[in-house]
Amino acid sequence: MRFRQEKNPAGDEAERALEAEVRRMVSGSGTSGVPEPPDLYWQNLAVRANAQIDGATSGKALSILWAARVAIPGVVAIVSFFIGLHYYVPEPPREDVSVAAVVLSLPATAIDSLLLHPERMDPSFTVQELGVDVSNVSREQIADYLVVSGNTSAAVDGLTERETSVLLAALGTGTR
Repeated sequence: MRFRQEKNPAGDEAERALEAEVRRMVSGSGTSGVPEPPDLYWQNLAVRANAQIDGATSGKALSILWAARVAIPGVVAIVSFFIGLHYYVPEPPREDVSVAAVVLSLPATAIDSLLLHPERMDPSFTVQELGVDVSNVSREQIADYLVVSGNTSAAVDGLTERETSVLLAALGTGTR
């Protein structure tokens, strides 16, 4: 960007003549309805237009325009967003959830592991608070659990004579 040196091409006498002409035009003492601009106006027209363009595209003018059009509205939008976020976000309803409700919402395998290893839980929590009867388990459930956990010998030890013969018949060997 180049800087222009402000030079006044008109001298003092030319300025006084222009001033007198402007005063005469304002007072209405001119002979025609619309007076013609002086020659000095047309000579300085390109210089003044260039000076106005340079002033509008200078770094200072661009930074002020940028601040007015981008920065200030951007800051206002961000601050408004955070104010809205702070005051207008609905709070989730607060419910008192008991430990028993949380434990009962767990899958059955997790409940089994909690019941087998109660030391992993809070010492103040008891099975009675849970409301589940641990001793009310059928033989089939115990056998299924022993087979799934890999303790097949304990599962076989609990079979009756009739169940053993059915198992051996299913495996293809007969009792002798």
